[in-house]
Amino acid sequence: MSQLTGWDEVGTGSGLAGSLSRRPLPDVIAERITATIANGSLKPGQRLPSEPELARQLQVGRTSLREALRQLSTLGVIEVIRGKGTFVREPPADDPTTQYVRWSVAKGFALTELLEVRIGLETTAAGLACVRATDEELAELQALRRAHDIAATDQVGQLVKTDEDLHDAIIQAAHNTVLTSMYQPLVPEMSEFRHRTLSLPKAKQRSDDHGYIVDAISRRDPVAARQAVAGHLWIFYQEVRAVAQPTGALMPDSVDTFI
Repeated sequence: MSQLTGWDEVGTGSGLAGSLSRRPLPDVIAERITATIANGSLKPGQRLPSEPELARQLQVGRTSLREALRQLSTLGVIEVIRGKGTFVREPPADDPTTQYVRWSVAKGFALTELLEVRIGLETTAAGLACVRATDEELAELQALRRAHDIAATDQVGQLVKTDEDLHDAIIQAAHNTVLTSMYQPLVPEMSEFRHRTLSLPKAKQRSDDHGYIVDAISRRDPVAARQAVAGHLWIFYQEVRAVAQPTGALMPDSVDTFI
C-alpha cells in the first residue's frame, strides 16, 4: 500500500497530538482521517491501508488507531468488509465534519491568516488580563465559562453566543483600547467559523480548554494563560492548515511560534 498524503503525523510532539494532549488520541485520529476523506485525499470506495501500515503512517499506536476506526465505522464514515479490508464510505451531504472541511478548503489561506491574528491578539489579551482584570471581571469570566459549559449541544446558536461572549470578555479585561479596536473587526469574520466548529461532533470537549484559560487568568498567571489560549486556538489552526494550506506556503509547525 502506497503512502497516503493529506494528514499530519498525529503522534509527534510538534504535530496535532502534541497540541491536543488533553484530548483522547482516538478522537484526534478519527478527526484526522475524517478530514483526509473530506478533503479528497481519501475517496469513497478507496481501501484504507492495513492497520499496521496506517498506524505507521500516522505514527500512533495500533490500540488507539483501532478505537478510532471503530468510532468511524459506527458513524458510517468507513466500512469494514471481512476478508477484504476497510473502505471509505460516501459521507452524507449534511455531515457537519464534511461541511466544515469543504468550507475550510474554500476559504483557504484567508482563514489561516485570520486564526494567526486571533492567536496573537487573544494570547496578548490573556496575559494583560492577568495583570489588569478587576475582581468583578474575573467573576464574570467564571460566570461566562459556566454559561458556555451548560449551553445545550443541540443549540449551536447558544454555543456560538456564549463562546463569543467569553472570548470578548477576555479582550475587555486586558484594558487596552488599541487591542480591542483591532479585535472587534474580526468578530463578524469569526462568526461563521464559530458556528461551523461548534456544530462538529464532540465540540463541547474542545471547549474544556476554556476552563484552563479562565483558571489561569483567575490565578493571575500570564504564562499559563497565554499557553492555554494558544493551545486552544492552535487546535483549529492545525485542522484548517491540514486541509487548506496553499502549496509552498511557509506555515508554523509548532504552537511555540505564537507564545
